[in-house]
Amino acid sequence: MSNSSQGTFLGHPKGLYVLFFTEMWERFSYYGMRALLLLYMVDYFKWTQEDASGIYKWYTSLVYLTPLLGGYLADRVLGNKWAIVIGAILMSVGHFLMAFEDIWMFYMALGFLIIGNGFFKPNMSVQVGRLYPQNDPRRDGAYTIFYMGINLGAFLSPLVCGALRDTPGLGPHWGFGAAGVGMAIGLVTYLIGLPWIKELPESAVYEPPEGEEAGQAANEHIMTEAEAETAPSAVATFSRLSPAIFTLIGVALLIGSPALWLMNLVKFDNFIAMEIAAIVAFIGGWILKHLSMAVRDRVLAIYVLSVFVVFFWGAFEQAGNAMNVWADQTTNRYLTETPRIPDVYPQTPVDLDEQGFAETLKSAFSKLTAINPVLTTSFQSINALAIVCFAPIFAWLWLFLARRHVNLSIAGKMSIGVFMQGMAFALMIWAVSYENGSSTTSLAALPPRFEIDGGGAVAFYDVPDFGDDEGFEEFERGDLPEEEMIAHGGRLVHDSSSGNLNMHGVLNANHRDRMLRATVPTDFVEAVWELARKSNAAETAAEESGEERFEIQVTLDQLPPGFDAKYLQGFKAEDLVFDASTRTFTVGTVLADKDYKQILVAGANPEFRSALNDLYLKSSKFRVSSWWLVWFYILCTLGELCLSPVGLSMVSKLAPRRFATMLMGMWLLTSFFGNFTAGLAGENWEKLAPTNYFFYITLALVGASFVCFCLIKKVTSMMHGVK
Repeated sequence: MSNSSQGTFLGHPKGLYVLFFTEMWERFSYYGMRALLLLYMVDYFKWTQEDASGIYKWYTSLVYLTPLLGGYLADRVLGNKWAIVIGAILMSVGHFLMAFEDIWMFYMALGFLIIGNGFFKPNMSVQVGRLYPQNDPRRDGAYTIFYMGINLGAFLSPLVCGALRDTPGLGPHWGFGAAGVGMAIGLVTYLIGLPWIKELPESAVYEPPEGEEAGQAANEHIMTEAEAETAPSAVATFSRLSPAIFTLIGVALLIGSPALWLMNLVKFDNFIAMEIAAIVAFIGGWILKHLSMAVRDRVLAIYVLSVFVVFFWGAFEQAGNAMNVWADQTTNRYLTETPRIPDVYPQTPVDLDEQGFAETLKSAFSKLTAINPVLTTSFQSINALAIVCFAPIFAWLWLFLARRHVNLSIAGKMSIGVFMQGMAFALMIWAVSYENGSSTTSLAALPPRFEIDGGGAVAFYDVPDFGDDEGFEEFERGDLPEEEMIAHGGRLVHDSSSGNLNMHGVLNANHRDRMLRATVPTDFVEAVWELARKSNAAETAAEESGEERFEIQVTLDQLPPGFDAKYLQGFKAEDLVFDASTRTFTVGTVLADKDYKQILVAGANPEFRSALNDLYLKSSKFRVSSWWLVWFYILCTLGELCLSPVGLSMVSKLAPRRFATMLMGMWLLTSFFGNFTAGLAGENWEKLAPTNYFFYITLALVGASFVCFCLIKKVTSMMHGVK
């Protein structure tokens, strides 16, 4: 059966181009928001890398878990089209909520985005496949075109949203708002284009164009789903036992994970992830139970390759996590100039009303088009740009090799993809050798709450976050937390005999400020805590009385030694005033956790603050060239092109139609576990030296690619002719 009734453009159904632009705008919104997310939590909320990575881990993981539910509802209740519309509406709401500063609004926004993506993501990918009849050779090309749409949006969004984030007077909330506008455009595009999206019935079979050689069609015959239902299994024993195996895996995880958590062998969020893995195993076994023969083999092939794809995404998704921080803090982003010495003090915010809206947008555009300095978020556009450039080359390469009877299997391509990702991180080990330069400054002794750990590195204990009442009570009593933080990944060493503080590598500004806060005297921490408490209570009282503004004060008995008001420059004059003569803080706004932390730095130990600022400036000369990240992302792209579009096409070919959307959701779960793994790794970014961090990832990827290579022949036989 042909698809002439659909109407075609450039050889493909017109509906493909509707889906292309819809997905382009959805990916614009997702990747624009993702480019800002971790930096927003670390730089704006001033959360630790570990805490920010924990939130990032769950957000980027759950957006790939909910497609399982969304796929099920689409298959059984809603249908693909209604599921996509519902998902787009929910995600639009979520992105616009991110434009507000309130912390609870932030969490609500993430919730809307997670649920909305569950409806949207799997149904878009499945709908592309349903535009084509069974065994249509154009399907691979369609997914390549669709994938280019994904990456066109992913290329533009970090540039646009990043420029808005870095423009004085605008900031990250404008970047998040731009992501919301992109999602709304995607929704409108889909609604307008619905008449062109015509899915073919299950019975539709590809008819070769007139003039195609019959012999060629016969030689390239691929077993249909109906034929696969009666064909014998290539792994008979494994196929027969597979439903029970997956059920046993689910039971083991379901029972074992609580035991591991109760014994404090895994953290609570890891316990939750293991419970989710148990549910996934049960669902995987349930699907297999309803299949048999070669059809079951094909689904098992999807499951086996999913394991290796988890390794790939676990490394690839460092782009928005550790690699984003590396670009922000450790990379010289001045491509053609001598690096500017970084600022030691926070800058005074620009007032949007004073500067003018037009001038502010002009500043944002100049940042978007400027060569020096490169925006931190722009590095995340390299991957998408490289895909748009290289995807046609790869599409030609696969055909070129096939004509010469060099047929790389799906498993073979994925093995190469995982290996190329490993080579990208091996390149970063080389980059660290240039970053790992030595800096020294004078420091007679470490301040209180700092000590030398067993390996000789400097370690410290944090002050509590604002809102951590239990932690603050312990702090007041003088109790130290159980966990000790290793400073600068173990590369900061104090030599008491010479009175020197020695360090390797570039000092991260956020980590520097975290160490400084740990030196603040207890009475000053208590005073700033009280100031924040009063500001929150005053806002509530002002809202109840209908007043537009409030003002509260806290007077200190004495200032900490070396108190430096320059660290209060990040506040607007009407929001925070400090009167040195009376030692009084006057506040006219709610002090959030980030504000509490910034004020603490002003009261840090002066000798230690001077030493760290000296190291911060000295170590800036070791910031590495931007070209390391450029080549890193190009290698990642080469790996992705061997794996990701191949995987989407593979699932659409191997999955039986009655479980097509659910299995696409199962395939997207590789990204759930990959993102979760990426987040787990990111939580340790500040605890490990970069050399070790990149080495462990490289080792895991190279090992996984080798195992995948060894299984190529067996997995290919389980696909029963699908290439």
